[in-house]
Parts: sequence; structure tokens; C-alpha cells
Amino acid sequence: MELEKKEELINKLGQKLKELKTESNLSYRKLAQRCNLDHADIKKYEKGVDLRFLTIIELAKAYGVHPKEILDIDYEIDFKKI
Repeated sequence: MELEKKEELINKLGQKLKELKTESNLSYRKLAQRCNLDHADIKKYEKGVDLRFLTIIELAKAYGVHPKEILDIDYEIDFKKI
């Protein structure tokens, strides 16, 4: 996958995290208390930092959602293209 597409996906994931934060009505510190992450890191993820799978699990715990909700973003990938 080309770099531009990767950055687009990472940014969309960050947007999704911002939406979940807004919906949760929780501060970054409260979110951090709900999972095993630092509040400064949560801010970084919202700005577009590539996440590990286990980080997504921790964020899902903090937001009180299933991890698939975090990954429910619009993107196009041609899985047939090799």
C-alpha cells in the first residue's frame, strides 16, 4: 500500500478516536485511567499515529466499545490487487 493511502487510513482512525472521545464526554485523564495508556499518548493517537492492535483493545476498553467500532472507518482497499 502506498504511503499516501497509509497516512489517510491512520488519519481516519485518529478522527474516529476523536469522535469516540466526544461521544464519551470523558477527559483524556479519565480515559487514561480506564485503560493502560497515558493521556498524552491518547492525544497523539487522535492526531494520526499508527496504532498496535493491543493499543486499539485498550482504547476500546476506555471508550466502553468493541474494538470493531474503532476500526469501523470508511476506506477503500483493493484486496485483489497484488
